[in-house]
Amino acid sequence: MDNKDLVFLPIRCAKTKNEFYLRYDRAYDGVWNLTRAEKTLPSDVSVAKNLSSVTLDIRGARLGPQYKCPDCGSISYVRCGQCQKLTCYDGSGKFTCAYCGNSGEVSGYIDTLEGEATSGQ
Repeated sequence: MDNKDLVFLPIRCAKTKNEFYLRYDRAYDGVWNLTRAEKTLPSDVSVAKNLSSVTLDIRGARLGPQYKCPDCGSISYVRCGQCQKLTCYDGSGKFTCAYCGNSGEVSGYIDTLEGEATSGQ
């Protein structure tokens, strides 16, 4: 796996406000897979080690069966229109950003995400 095939993105639980990380792996067919949530970054990943900025095209991304918010169990997330950060989402149609408190109706789809890619397992 090269250094742009594994991406961790920070996200917070809408209910507990605890931060965790989305793990996206690029499959051999080039499609991004949201494989699981990590409560902490793996020990072989650090902000100072082998990181490079990458844009993920997630329009065709797959959701792995192991992914869910580690706190509330939600399998969706939203990006806040105000602060642009990610919060898990229960599908109710409304959200409150776990970072800035902005709230409103959910609309549209996320096409791309920006994150730091790294090598690792």
